[in-house]
Amino acid sequence: MFFFTNVIRFFSWLVIELTAKWTLIGRRQEGKYNYDESSYCQRWELYQQIAKIRKFSRFNFLQFFFGTPYMASYFRWNGGIIGKDCCLYPTGADPFMPEPDLVKMGDRCVIDCASIVCHLNTSGNFVLKKTTLENDCTLRTRSRIQQAVYMETGSQLLEKSLAMTGEVIEAYSVWQGGPASLWFQYDSKIGASVELAGDTDDSDSDETVVFSKLIWRASQP
Repeated sequence: MFFFTNVIRFFSWLVIELTAKWTLIGRRQEGKYNYDESSYCQRWELYQQIAKIRKFSRFNFLQFFFGTPYMASYFRWNGGIIGKDCCLYPTGADPFMPEPDLVKMGDRCVIDCASIVCHLNTSGNFVLKKTTLENDCTLRTRSRIQQAVYMETGSQLLEKSLAMTGEVIEAYSVWQGGPASLWFQYDSKIGASVELAGDTDDSDSDETVVFSKLIWRASQP
């Protein structure tokens, strides 16, 4: 009875929340939605209240999806463009991306407990802009990207780092800090080198050489 009751509750949650999202908000579009000029913020707050249905006791239905393909499916149902083999929030989120339909994500991206925010609210000026992550991008724990950030292929944002509005994070680069700045860039072939090294008996020495190259590259001006 417990199992069947929670299955019913689970599907009820999906129907109610997705219906509320598409009825009250629809597909978000880039633009200005000031409090005194648009009803968007009021509709968003109403949707946030309805979305609390996903919580029960100390738990959240989305906790059962952490890091699974179902998490990507959930954000696709909310209008997001999510590529193949993406790992979303394997250790949870605080918060989940609030505007998934303004996020375009390529294949094999990894989003840890990070924030992807597509809005900026400055003294009542509420602006929505798209955020793009190309293939093989990584957001580490407690990192955050603001609206209109563009992460190119293979780029990474390290722990507790902040990418400011409109920032372009170059391909195969690692950024760190708040605000984040370029730490170093790496050769796109290094990842493949590490994977191949793991198949040999002396993998430890091969990986040491590869990561030594990374450290050397980071020390260069």
